[in-house]
Amino acid sequence: MEIVIATDKHIKFAKFISETIDKSAEQRGTGIAKRTPEYVEAKIRNGNAVIALEGDTFAGFCYIETFGKKDFVVHSGLIVHPDFRNQGLAKKIKTKVFKHSQKKYPNAKIFGITTGLADMKIIYELGYKAVT
Repeated sequence: MEIVIATDKHIKFAKFISETIDKSAEQRGTGIAKRTPEYVEAKIRNGNAVIALEGDTFAGFCYIETFGKKDFVVHSGLIVHPDFRNQGLAKKIKTKVFKHSQKKYPNAKIFGITTGLADMKIIYELGYKAVT
């Protein structure tokens, strides 16, 4: 499994990532926001996305969103394709995007907004603190 900062060569996966996010939201009944292929592509192009691949097969994705004057960073759109779930991949992706955020935005406050219990567990293990 390769988990890397997404580059232009990964744009070919944007539509599939968008569809995977939509299907997951439907199946899980969560409030995960729809992300258009164009939105996913923009995150890839500006170096604010992490992608997991098994060979040339899409396995997972997460991106960085900035707020203010890049003073605040949030990780969003975490998705693991159903074929790769229950293998610890989500935590590996989240760890990669967390480290990438620290490097790319060293002065930003990093936070997460989630209602998913699995995501809450991961971000807690990464050292995030819950706030209201």
